[in-house]
Amino acid sequence: MRSSVAAFAVLLALGHSVWAAPKPLRVVLASPLVQEGSGPDGCTPAVSGFGGPAAWEVRVERFLLDGKALVETSHETKLNRFPLCIASLPVAKNAEVELSFVAHVGGKARAAGIVLRFTDPQDFYLVEADAVAGHMRLVRVVNGERREIASRAAVLVTGKAQSLRVKATDEDFAVALDGKALFEARDGGLALPGRFGIWSRADSLTSFGDLFITILD
Repeated sequence: MRSSVAAFAVLLALGHSVWAAPKPLRVVLASPLVQEGSGPDGCTPAVSGFGGPAAWEVRVERFLLDGKALVETSHETKLNRFPLCIASLPVAKNAEVELSFVAHVGGKARAAGIVLRFTDPQDFYLVEADAVAGHMRLVRVVNGERREIASRAAVLVTGKAQSLRVKATDEDFAVALDGKALFEARDGGLALPGRFGIWSRADSLTSFGDLFITILD
C-alpha cells in the first residue's frame, strides 16, 4: 500500500512539473545598477515612420519597481515618428507580454506600446496606449503602413504607473490594462515569429519598465 501511494506521489509530482505554467522571461531595459543618462541595457533603438534616430536613456522613475526606467529623450514633435527599442531575444510568434509604464505630461503625445512579431521597423504588431486620445489599439504595421485592427476607450492617466498586457496566440490577441481585460481581436496579417520591444510616439515623455515575456509557442 505504501509503495503504491509513493508511486502515485511521484507520478503526481512529474505531472505537475510537466504541466507547470511557463515562467516569464524578464527583459531588463533599464538596470537599477547603471547611472542615469546611460543607454538601454536590453534593447536596440530603432525608428518607425519619419524623423531622426531614437535617443533612449535610463532615467530615475520613482513610480516603477526598481526606481529606474527607459525614456525616449529626443522630443521630436512629428506625430508620424515612432521610436522603438527592440530586444534581441526571445524570438517567438506566440507569447504573453506585460509592460509597466508611466506617461508624464509632455508635448503633443503621451503614448506607450508593446511591439510583437517584429522583423524590422516596417513590419510588426503593436499594442498602443494613447493617453491623449484616451484609448488602446491593436495595430498592424506592414511595409511601414499602419492599420488599426481593434481599439477601445481606456482610462489612461499621467504621473502614475500602469500595466499593459497582450496575449498573442496565432491569429488571436487579447489586451488588458491594469490587470483587467479590455478587448480581443483576430488578425492573420503577420504570421511569422519575431522579436519584442517597446514603442513611443513623437515627443512622449514616457517611462518604460522592463518587459516580462512568457513564450507560448
